[in-house]
Amino acid sequence: MKKILKYIIIFIGLIVIFNVLLLLSSLFPSVFIENNVRESAKILKEQGNYYLISIFSDDINNNYTDVLMINEAYSINSKNPIFSYMSVRKNFCNGITKHQLPDTHGELVSVGTEEYDPSTELVEFLNGNIDTSIEYARYWHGYLSVLRPLLLFFNVTQIRYILFGAYTILLTMMFYLLKKKFNLRIAIIYAFALIANGFLGASFSLESSPVFLVMLVSSIILLERIDKIKDFYIYIFVVACIANFVDYLTVPLITLAFPLSIYILYKQKEELEVKDSIKIIIKASIVWILGYGITWFSKWVLFDLLYDRNLIKSAIDQVLYRSGRTNENIDLSLGEYLFYYIKRNFKYIIFFSIATLYINMTMLILKDIIININKFKDFIKNSIPFLIISMMPIVWYIVLANHTTLHFMFTYRHISIFLLGILLTINNTYSLKYAKKDD
Repeated sequence: MKKILKYIIIFIGLIVIFNVLLLLSSLFPSVFIENNVRESAKILKEQGNYYLISIFSDDINNNYTDVLMINEAYSINSKNPIFSYMSVRKNFCNGITKHQLPDTHGELVSVGTEEYDPSTELVEFLNGNIDTSIEYARYWHGYLSVLRPLLLFFNVTQIRYILFGAYTILLTMMFYLLKKKFNLRIAIIYAFALIANGFLGASFSLESSPVFLVMLVSSIILLERIDKIKDFYIYIFVVACIANFVDYLTVPLITLAFPLSIYILYKQKEELEVKDSIKIIIKASIVWILGYGITWFSKWVLFDLLYDRNLIKSAIDQVLYRSGRTNENIDLSLGEYLFYYIKRNFKYIIFFSIATLYINMTMLILKDIIININKFKDFIKNSIPFLIISMMPIVWYIVLANHTTLHFMFTYRHISIFLLGILLTINNTYSLKYAKKDD
């Protein structure tokens, strides 16, 4: 009961902090950010709803959501800040807006355009040609607590460079700490898993960057304080709550899988048994799901209690819709869906071929390990938890099939978890081959 009470107190404290952060960022009028919003709208309109980030990468940025986020940031009404950050409208402006539509399940729509074209919609809205706002209350949109202050000084391009700089610094710190706590091979594996699966794209995306930043910061804190963190599960719970606060349901599993794999690696130094590692994975996963899910649900409850907008029903309908394997663009059986997803993302999965040299050497080493039964048992024992972790994105893709296929341009980044788990398994052959202790 004491532990449950501790979780409840922490959760309530986080919800209070989330609301305070959003309230503070909603207190200044949108006229203060208007110039940078207009510059951003022009930039995003020229880029289009999809655009190639760099000639050195085939990552395509999802400007559909980035434009929406800019629109929402500008649509905050400082005269009614609580309703503004709770409802999170787009196309709202005092004196212009005449109609307001509630959040409903299904695909997003644009006002004033024949198709879903948020970049054109934002331009038309800023020009005073749209008088209908639409709520998007189902998410917390916690990124607004940072995005609005940034828009006081920077346009979208400048913000993206700031994000890229933050990514580079954090990844470097994580690399250094992994090398310090473990070894160079481990550090390279984590860096490769991220870089090979859209690091550049995520760092230039307003949509995907928040959850990646949560993962990087939480992994760094864990590496720095892994000896001092008394309850790993409470830590994962807090990380999950924060992830939901800032996330658009992009690639949230990375905030579980990366810290969890680091924790397992550390515990394996203490001769962690297979059953114990599986218990850690199960408990951490349950706690993460509860943290992410309860935080999300709490937003719906708070909004309905305050404003009676029937958001709970709409949000649940949307979750069920996203959990299906049917949308207006695709209608597949489970087997067809998996093939479709692999085919659409094959160019990213091809990164596995880079590891073939590593694998070839591994096969030679593995022969020696198999001959030595004790080393082989250790290999299996140390590898099982990472193989389980590597399956997490596959389960996610199956459960959220609709969302995955419709938003493949960023959901593919969950594959970084699969790559991480496989490479950590391969690394176990080297760890056992060159261990100081000779079995």
